[in-house]
Amino acid sequence: MSKLSILLALSGSEQSRNAAEVAWKLAKKLDATVTAEHVIDSRTIWELLRNDKPGFIGSGPYVATYETTICALKSLGDKLALEYEAIANGQGVKGECLIKEGNPVEILSRDANDHNLLVIGHFPSGVRASDRDLCHYIRYSVAEGVSHQSVVPVLIVQSKPLSWESMTIVCEIDHINFAYLRSCLNLAKLLGLKPRLEFWGTGTREEGPQTFRQNLFESMPEAKSMDIDIEYFGGHAATERKELFHGQDMSKSAEIPSETLFVLPTRGIARDRMTVFGMEPEEFIRSLTLPCLLLWPEDHHAFDITDEVELKQLSAST
Repeated sequence: MSKLSILLALSGSEQSRNAAEVAWKLAKKLDATVTAEHVIDSRTIWELLRNDKPGFIGSGPYVATYETTICALKSLGDKLALEYEAIANGQGVKGECLIKEGNPVEILSRDANDHNLLVIGHFPSGVRASDRDLCHYIRYSVAEGVSHQSVVPVLIVQSKPLSWESMTIVCEIDHINFAYLRSCLNLAKLLGLKPRLEFWGTGTREEGPQTFRQNLFESMPEAKSMDIDIEYFGGHAATERKELFHGQDMSKSAEIPSETLFVLPTRGIARDRMTVFGMEPEEFIRSLTLPCLLLWPEDHHAFDITDEVELKQLSAST
């Protein structure tokens, strides 16, 4: 990738429109391109209609219905793409709109590898893991599936956020990944957001906030020159912090100011992707009430390329 690029998951929903507006704003600040991608979910349609062996009637009518449905969805996709391109061009956004067919989670997760960031709209289902199979045939939203599969940072967008003033970067006290912190700080700098580091602990690490702060600056001396707020949550306090995102009382999320963009780290463990407190990322977003949440794989340095870009810009200006 020679410059920063954003992949936008496109659908006809209100949340997708919100995600598009966020992607456009980010693109203007980062001088990035936006590739919108609408995936026709042919897999789910086939699962709903398929008739492998004849029962009362043969499979022919089902196949014909499937083909008719896919044709109608392609027509809708074309209209969606035309409308998106017209609005995006009016915004002065560079990029294209693609229409693909297949499993949206697999396609978006795969194609995101060619971009620095994946932006996707999401409507919170509020369905708990224990009963979601009984509530709906389609058990996961595309955003939930992508959050588990993608190795690229995923920005989950539900509603129009206020203009961000800060970026709150969450890290586990017992597992500090400095490459992750540096990448997030770099993005905050590019977006003009004041970084706020928030460290969560389970109480297993016996270290006071002052000692922790001193050790942090020794390990990451470049942070000393930055205007950074550092918060330390340990033991039960950290557990309560988690409940701001995930818990029975979701009204606690109102305690988080909407003008900050929260970043939660994820890491790959075997074939799974996990986030803080050993929870899968989709568990965080299933009942998410924040306008936006940025899930960041710790091992992906999504915006390190900007160092080279900034150097070229500085050289050109001098």
